[in-house]
Amino acid sequence: MTDFDVELEERLRELSSSFKDGVQAPATLHIGVMARTTARPTRRRPVLVREIAVAAALVVFVSLIAFGFSRLRTLTPAPIKPSPRPTASAIPWTPASVVFPPTFAQLGTPLEAAAWIGHTVATLDPVLLPSAIADDYQAEFLADQGSFSVEYASRTRHATVELASSQPVMPDPASQGHRTARQFRGVTATYQVDSAAPAASRWLFWNERGSSQPIAYSLIADGLSESDFWQVANSIGPLPSLGTVRACAAADLHAVAGRGGAATGGLIFNLIYLSNHSDTPCALNGTPQILLKTRSGGTLSLPQKDIPAPELPSPVIPALMSPHSPDPQLYSQSNSFGQASVMFALWDCPANPSLSVLTIVLPRGGGLVSLPANDIALSGGGECEGGNIVQRIEVSPFNGTEPQPSWIENSPLSVTVNLPDHIRAGQSLHYQVVLTNTSGAPFRFHDCPSYTEDASRLGRKNLASYQLNCSGLGWLAPDASLTFAMVLDIPASTPPGPGDLRWAMRSTYGNGEGRATLTVTAA
Repeated sequence: MTDFDVELEERLRELSSSFKDGVQAPATLHIGVMARTTARPTRRRPVLVREIAVAAALVVFVSLIAFGFSRLRTLTPAPIKPSPRPTASAIPWTPASVVFPPTFAQLGTPLEAAAWIGHTVATLDPVLLPSAIADDYQAEFLADQGSFSVEYASRTRHATVELASSQPVMPDPASQGHRTARQFRGVTATYQVDSAAPAASRWLFWNERGSSQPIAYSLIADGLSESDFWQVANSIGPLPSLGTVRACAAADLHAVAGRGGAATGGLIFNLIYLSNHSDTPCALNGTPQILLKTRSGGTLSLPQKDIPAPELPSPVIPALMSPHSPDPQLYSQSNSFGQASVMFALWDCPANPSLSVLTIVLPRGGGLVSLPANDIALSGGGECEGGNIVQRIEVSPFNGTEPQPSWIENSPLSVTVNLPDHIRAGQSLHYQVVLTNTSGAPFRFHDCPSYTEDASRLGRKNLASYQLNCSGLGWLAPDASLTFAMVLDIPASTPPGPGDLRWAMRSTYGNGEGRATLTVTAA
């Protein structure tokens, strides 16, 4: 492990208020780990999403997207804007405190982004997306229960389109730009064109009428003409709401159950996988009741409680079940949307009877689903020792399956480090970092990334971390660059001679790194 990696680990530990050396992990941690490793696919980075089954609830919207593709393909790609040299005067350095990205954006096609957003955003209504986005665009997106943002970028069209359920700060237009008010989707919207250029940056802000309160939406683009921008804007429409999908009935479902795995203290998790073989989509919402029969023919009546599942969102998102879904396979969870799982653990000490039948009682009168319980195991451990009577069952809510996400690993910005010929030990090093847009599409900073400077040498650690001074910067054209001034103290104890200076950027939308040789002379 390098000094750079150690420094990052130390900073992350400082940020974690729950980290305590030598403290035994709580029992819920085991459940969280098991849920991550059994109830849903492990999230690795980077993993490409190879296949994705878009839920039938999105079929209508997907067809609109496909129609939009055929329309948008006829548009003329915008010319690449002139690519300026690195800025003559560097953007000043500021000692802003480091801020680690709270999450990482995902990468996919426009259809994949629509599927992820449609299955993730549960408390926002309506969820709006454009259909006139062609398949030569690549989508980068963030989504949680109550918000989302998606950026579509095309290397061939040299254009970028952003849609979000939030509104950033709209900059003032240039001297030949203009800002107007106009009607859009039944409300008064603010529309701005930044300059007189045919493919100038364009901003459209409006408050969408929501089911409970207005939602601040924004559509931002660079590299599109006026007509192309409005073709995209006018194609914006709502995704089907999870709240409008019918509840699954027992007759819709196939299920299989078995042992999921063991944790410490004798805790054993069992899993149920479910799929929908009906002709229409349906949703599983809430926590089912689990009933069990023993091989002797008796009914095992255990008091039920909710399983601690801190990794699940609150409130839990309904599991959207795709129609005509294949039968679930035990120990082989679906790597797509459209199925569901339930995790449970049970204790019946000291009897520990053999089980024969498991029955799932669906919430809100949805019916009963019965299946063999041959592979179901009972938990034991310390609380059952000494003949203690322990009787209970802990059950999780329904949890929808999902494909493995493809996280954005590399920033579209390349990093070049420009250093002076030498620096005397004990002085402050003033140098420059040049960030160049290599994506082929216009780029803008959604937030200012953090960076770490590492000029460590054998036996001499020298690291510093700050936030990039990028607030207020506009769009960066393909192949264009920005130059940032940097300052790093070189301690008097630094050994003379050449050595690496490493500059690494950490961002929600990918990481970047550059190196150069720094020559230090004696103090």
